[in-house]
Amino acid sequence: MRTANYAQRDQAAQVVFYVPLWKRKGISLELFDDYWRNVHGPVCARLPGQYQYWQLHVAHNQGGVWPTIDGIDYTTPEEDQFDGIAELTFKTPEDRQTWFQASTILMDDEHNLFRKAIGYNTNPGNSITHVDGIENGTPNGVVGVEKFHVLVRKADGVSTDDFRHYLTDSFVPAVVKSNLVLKMRSHLFEEVDNSRPDAAGVSHFEPPQQQYQAALEIAFSNRLEMEQFFASEAYTAAVKDQAKYIKQISPFPERTAYTFVYGGQITLSGQRSSTVADLITRIGATNQIQEKIIDLMNGAEKHAPKGKISTQKDKAHLSNGTHSTKSSLGHLLQGVQHIGVTVENMEKSLEFYTEVLGGKLVVGETELVGDLIQNTLFQKEELDAICEGKIDSERLEIPNIRSGKKDALDVKFISFGNIVIELIFFREAGNPHAPHSSVKSLPSHIGNVNAMHISFNVKEGIDLNVFANLFEEECHKRGMNNVICNRIIHVNSEAERKAVDSHYNSFKFWNEPELLATDKPPIDWSKDPMEGWSLFYCKGPNGEQLEFNQVTRQVKIHFQEGLQEYNQANNTFFTFPDTKVSQNIYEQSFQISDIQF
Repeated sequence: MRTANYAQRDQAAQVVFYVPLWKRKGISLELFDDYWRNVHGPVCARLPGQYQYWQLHVAHNQGGVWPTIDGIDYTTPEEDQFDGIAELTFKTPEDRQTWFQASTILMDDEHNLFRKAIGYNTNPGNSITHVDGIENGTPNGVVGVEKFHVLVRKADGVSTDDFRHYLTDSFVPAVVKSNLVLKMRSHLFEEVDNSRPDAAGVSHFEPPQQQYQAALEIAFSNRLEMEQFFASEAYTAAVKDQAKYIKQISPFPERTAYTFVYGGQITLSGQRSSTVADLITRIGATNQIQEKIIDLMNGAEKHAPKGKISTQKDKAHLSNGTHSTKSSLGHLLQGVQHIGVTVENMEKSLEFYTEVLGGKLVVGETELVGDLIQNTLFQKEELDAICEGKIDSERLEIPNIRSGKKDALDVKFISFGNIVIELIFFREAGNPHAPHSSVKSLPSHIGNVNAMHISFNVKEGIDLNVFANLFEEECHKRGMNNVICNRIIHVNSEAERKAVDSHYNSFKFWNEPELLATDKPPIDWSKDPMEGWSLFYCKGPNGEQLEFNQVTRQVKIHFQEGLQEYNQANNTFFTFPDTKVSQNIYEQSFQISDIQF
């Protein structure tokens, strides 16, 4: 069942070249698969212009899967049974033309594995991913879901416009209403351009009566949910009057899928072949993605969809098989998670950000107090005060939430799809409507520094305590000695802060008794909506307030649900950043064997 929507990641691709492929006679299906993904695919991936390039290996349509409707043919003649689909996407028609002009080199290889290759173009806006609950957008093998590539022929006597309006305005919207549908992607084809020359022994010709007018990619988590969908009211509504517009539906089950270009960058599969990429990923061979290896394997000139391959001078990650660039610790982050704003009236702020601006309340917490949260938020200020001989929090003009008797903290997280706003309200303990006396309204114009903070999202799977150490070390190596990370236990000097064990770096909203003093009882987070949140606060090079966090476990579900509610309410397609990094790759990348995970 669909619980998240990653459709936004396909939005930049405006046009598609969609090519059903028939294997050459005289070779086995296994040999066809291996040569296509390990030899032909990496050649194609190096051609310029591409935004995405997938190989979709399919089984023949044997029937018996799709519910039948009178007047529609669900059988596929033997001559129409193909074995794979090459789907190439482009940001513009001009990029596609660039690829076409460079693709002559592929024609010399086509006769090695194809007997027929029929290419369909789509115009801008006619290839759309409507919903996509499949987390991995860069597959390299079995995807692990029930997925079909459905080729569609329009009914005789129906205009192309009416056929398209039926699919886009009636059928697809009805289908995607069901959360049982994991993915729905549609293509509206132009007529096949038969002008390109055939490769030796490979047909590029398809007579008009044999051409398809559309293709659908539809997926389900499993066969049970697929059958539940076909028996649902949503499907009944989707296929109402379908026989008026469609005469043939041919569903081809997907066997495997492979990604050679993604986001305009060549993937590890595109560089080294699907099989080698799988081996490198499974064994965690980070040395194989270093610049010197890439240069050695690809030669001095490295070509990619936009003219170059991302190399290891920008150290890559293997979490999804792609080869992406980073700077310093950037590859361990996945963007800004939220921006925090300290407010003096939580009630009015909630009304403004949710009712006026339409944000969706994700999760909140009230009456946050105690040593952990005080040290997490205000340790740097308290250390500075100690150095100056001040120990009274009133004189520091910061809230005192250590005892829980004087002040308290409320927080609310509000999703706007692509970013989250955190409302922070310091108040008197026991009085939710009385702001803390030190909270002052600062002039709001751009010439003043206001009480806000930026929170960066660290990828899941990375130990946040270890990341804090790496972050400080990296900054101090660069001379940014004023970049300081708070610790969750009380310290009285900078020397004590530096000497604290790494597992005291971050505040985790789940039960880890070893982080608490021996006289403190364990904290039960199991029923808390914030369970799974972890964070540490620090100062940036200009004294700006920064936060690094991770969203996991229970709170992750709340954030995903909030984003979905926002998308549904505002017709947007934002996706939840959900990259996970395996610890073995993380550890090898930094060679930090002396740090315990």
